[in-house]
Amino acid sequence: MRLARAALLACLIAAASLAPVRAAELARVQKPWKGDLPEIIADHRPIRVLVVYNRTNFFMKEGAMRGLEADMMSAYEKHLATVYDKELVRLVFVPVTVKELFPALLDGRGDIAAAALTVTEERSRQAAFADPYRTGISEIVVGGPGSPALASAEDLSGRKASVLAGSSYAEHLADLNARLKKQRRKQVRIVNADPYLATEDLLEMAARGMVPYTVADRFLAELWQKVYPNLRLYPDAAVHTDGKLAWAVRKDCPELRKSLSGFAATVRQGTLLGNMFFKRYYENDDFVSDPTTRVEIGKLRPMARLFQKYAGMYDFDWLKIAAMAYQESRFDMNRKSSAGAVGVMQIKPSTAAGPQVGIEDVATLDGNIHAGVKYLRYLVDNYFSDVDPTARMDFALAAYNAGPNRIIQVRRRAEEMGLDPRRWFGNCEWAAFDLIGRETTGYVAHVQMYYAAYKGTEEILLKRREAM
Repeated sequence: MRLARAALLACLIAAASLAPVRAAELARVQKPWKGDLPEIIADHRPIRVLVVYNRTNFFMKEGAMRGLEADMMSAYEKHLATVYDKELVRLVFVPVTVKELFPALLDGRGDIAAAALTVTEERSRQAAFADPYRTGISEIVVGGPGSPALASAEDLSGRKASVLAGSSYAEHLADLNARLKKQRRKQVRIVNADPYLATEDLLEMAARGMVPYTVADRFLAELWQKVYPNLRLYPDAAVHTDGKLAWAVRKDCPELRKSLSGFAATVRQGTLLGNMFFKRYYENDDFVSDPTTRVEIGKLRPMARLFQKYAGMYDFDWLKIAAMAYQESRFDMNRKSSAGAVGVMQIKPSTAAGPQVGIEDVATLDGNIHAGVKYLRYLVDNYFSDVDPTARMDFALAAYNAGPNRIIQVRRRAEEMGLDPRRWFGNCEWAAFDLIGRETTGYVAHVQMYYAAYKGTEEILLKRREAM
């Protein structure tokens, strides 16, 4: 059964078996930590944004992070960069399931929950919401070709409805059941769907007659009805109306909440930027109509296999190599830099042909990826054997971008600044910022950001496939 999911990760997973998870690579992002925005800035930490993987709010499109929440949070990162112009502000997406969203936030595994969240009483008891960026949201019952029509939400009495545990839909169905109980009517039989599924999957299942009813935001259901005409929308059967969408933070983060509220005013419903983002994903079905076309799969599968082949040969996580390649070239084999770097890995032919790499043909996809990965291995082994083991890849990436001799200078500068020359994030990245500027620090941070998103999404997509 073809599910709506991201082309890149679907192709990567379909094309290759899983590489071992390198826990140390993601420890900086996933380790529980709690603090407000001033502490995040002072400690030079990334802002961790918890997202739920789906085809409208956060997904991968040819390696890029797309979706309403992805675009708005990326704009928020730029906003923070103007507010803290002398600081290195960076943002990392952490994909989780709906069920894990608030536990992860409260445990300190993320700083912001951004998943088109409806503000509810239960959620407001757990977390603090920024000012809403969208209002007037209706949650309606949706059925399939064989589902009897409903004139009101109460008509769900005695019927089955499949929703995700932890969603606002589940909370509002529970409220409906409380009303039905008072009326001495049969309650809705709420079926908790597999936590790795997304609401879009339940809409597809309803369209195919696999579940009798589900619940979705009306604007989301209307979008997916364009893809699945068999969906039956019942706008008069709303389990909740006048909802508000907002970002959530822990209650002990008033400054982060204040910052998000200020930014929300620039992207809220009715603003030029807010309307543009919303129309891009909820009024245009380009991203949901056919995300895994043969053309896309045919384009990405050979690349995925080569990432895995050479990452395995030189002891790297292949998703880290994929993240690096995306940052270098957006997977464009035809790209050529002004400095003469070419191909997916943006390696200079002279570097590839040198004694450290010994690969002369970088005009082919195979040769280009092989040369880039082999050169990265050379940098790790010959320049950074004395740094913290968890940071070697960070330094190697910086050297790939700026040159190893430049990074040696950066480490010396870090010592002069009283920073740890054996660690990149929060230490040598500041020296690099001082000596080189934002390019190299941004390069390493963005590779890490893509990698964290790829790795988290990989697990969710595999579990989602199993659930279907």
